[in-house]
Amino acid sequence: MKRYQVVGALAGAALIVVVAARLSGRGEAATPAADDARPAVMLGAADVATVGRADLVAGVPVSGTLQPSVVVRIASPVPEVVDVVLVKEGQAVQGREVLARFRTDALQPAALSANAQRRMAASDYERNQNLFKEGAVSQRDVENAEVALRAAEATEALARKRLDDATVRAPVAGVISRRVVESGDRVKDGDLMFELVNATELEFEASVPSEYAGSFGIGAPVVLAGPGLPAEGVSGRVARINATADAATRQVKIYVGVSNRRGRMVAGLFATGRVVQREVRSALAVPRGAVRGADDGKPYVLIVLDGRIARRDVTVGAVDDVAGLVEIAAGLAGGETVVVGPAEGLRPEQPVTITGREG
Repeated sequence: MKRYQVVGALAGAALIVVVAARLSGRGEAATPAADDARPAVMLGAADVATVGRADLVAGVPVSGTLQPSVVVRIASPVPEVVDVVLVKEGQAVQGREVLARFRTDALQPAALSANAQRRMAASDYERNQNLFKEGAVSQRDVENAEVALRAAEATEALARKRLDDATVRAPVAGVISRRVVESGDRVKDGDLMFELVNATELEFEASVPSEYAGSFGIGAPVVLAGPGLPAEGVSGRVARINATADAATRQVKIYVGVSNRRGRMVAGLFATGRVVQREVRSALAVPRGAVRGADDGKPYVLIVLDGRIARRDVTVGAVDDVAGLVEIAAGLAGGETVVVGPAEGLRPEQPVTITGREG
């Protein structure tokens, strides 16, 4: 008679120990044969991986949002009624392009009146200068005329500026991302009219743990990926690093400049990536789950060799968190079959069978 006992599981593959016992005529178990006493391990294809070569990128993981590097809020320069709005949201504009115009019913007469006052004051000042030369007026009269002229010039400059401000122009080239006024609206001085962004250069803002902030500096390369970004990913460089850590999270903000001159990305996209600290080309690599730690702290892997479990001490190098791979600097040659995932119950020299694996 045979008895079966389940002693463990590895990534969904049943680990079954078969113990054979022969009963003597007196009801006592006989000593099992050596082959029968050794546990047999069955692993699925998902429980193992082949050691191979890959390009690895090690660095500090980051996540955040891509925002325009230039955001301009265009406020109303005068308290007046909007006569016409000439742009829509999403429209690209050039620097100095007209966005809207205010009614000038009151502004135009004020400018004309200020101009007339300035010309009159200039004439009075010139006349007083001539009379002073003839001794007909005092120096004080000349000075008073000059003061009146300067005041009239300032009033005219202000009136002209208000008239010029009645034509709202884009301060820089960009895209109208927000429009909050319509033709006929009455706005107050300082009310928001438009928001303009320049998305040819994006800025990626992220936070990193303070212990990593000193491991890179301005100009460090950054690679990013995410929904809505080009399939090959995007790259940028650290432009600024905040001088203080957040009091609550103990994290430091970094700001990454990302070029978008081809306009392939829109602002506001979420992205993840790494501040690159090390790149290794064609590195011997295994999945992270294959590297285990021994009691003495030395890393090792379990491999399948000649149908049995074997242990190999290894030296690890770069860790690519995004790809989930670890560089093996020493201890493996490549092509070995390593065990990944939990390994409870596994020990060197155990026979092993891999099921569901091609080749």
